[in-house]
Amino acid sequence: MPRQNEKMAYYPGCSMDGLGKAYQKSTEVVFRDLDIPMNRIKDYNCCGATEVKNISYDLSVFLPTRNLALAESMGAGTVIAPCNGCVYALARANKSISEDASSRQRLSGYLQEAGVPQYSGDVEVKHVLEVIRHSVGLDAVKARVSRPLSGLKVACYYGCLYTRPKTYTGAGMKEGKDNPEHPHFMDDLLQAAGATTVEYPVKTICCGGGHTIADREVSVGFSAAILNEAARAGADLVATMCPLGQVNIEMNISKITEQYGAEIIRPVVYFTQLLGLSFGHSRREMALHENISDANGVLKRMGY
Repeated sequence: MPRQNEKMAYYPGCSMDGLGKAYQKSTEVVFRDLDIPMNRIKDYNCCGATEVKNISYDLSVFLPTRNLALAESMGAGTVIAPCNGCVYALARANKSISEDASSRQRLSGYLQEAGVPQYSGDVEVKHVLEVIRHSVGLDAVKARVSRPLSGLKVACYYGCLYTRPKTYTGAGMKEGKDNPEHPHFMDDLLQAAGATTVEYPVKTICCGGGHTIADREVSVGFSAAILNEAARAGADLVATMCPLGQVNIEMNISKITEQYGAEIIRPVVYFTQLLGLSFGHSRREMALHENISDANGVLKRMGY
């Protein structure tokens, strides 16, 4: 259970019931196994991610604030989200409310117009990864492992927004937050599950998701760098913690194969899928068949 029985609200965001449904399914199973309540925010809306701020500052802050207000009305002191972009947007809204009185006043009016309870600004934002690693802890994870991921070499890919900017995320500044430049929470969890995690130099670079439409070649280049360095480090597969990063890399694989060669390709999976496997669940229960890249061959060879 999370420490001190903290009341948490779960914000799935736009991706988890669509492109990230495999992440959602595996997260539900892992949460159930670790006794983490998944209290969904009802009537949640898109957080605006990183794009909306280019259109309207007020809208980019209002969208996540509405979700935070709904969570607070549930009695939650913490909102947990599985997407790096969502955590960024929610945390950015908190900072704006706490530091900008003018913004806070305008948001109060917008919330009133929308018929949503006012928001105090006091709800903490956490990534799902942080909740499992810190609020639950490694001992609880190890106690749940029934089929260790022995022999599996994993490259943990954190993405660019998980700890950045730290003035929003609190990385390296608050208890329970990861190292801002050298994050390790995913490595810790997968090592607790029996896997070997490899060190490689691009675990926090951009996946290229923001360039997919504007410049596909840039997007492919970033994704190729992640897979290439993971292959150079001897990884069997890449583990992710963000639905947008996962899908972007997977959708670039055919182009990467064409431009850089098949030898650098590694299957891409969610870290919760691997945790679930170590807890004794099947590949189907972990929805690995719903990923775009196929990790079944690698996992079968490893006996999973």
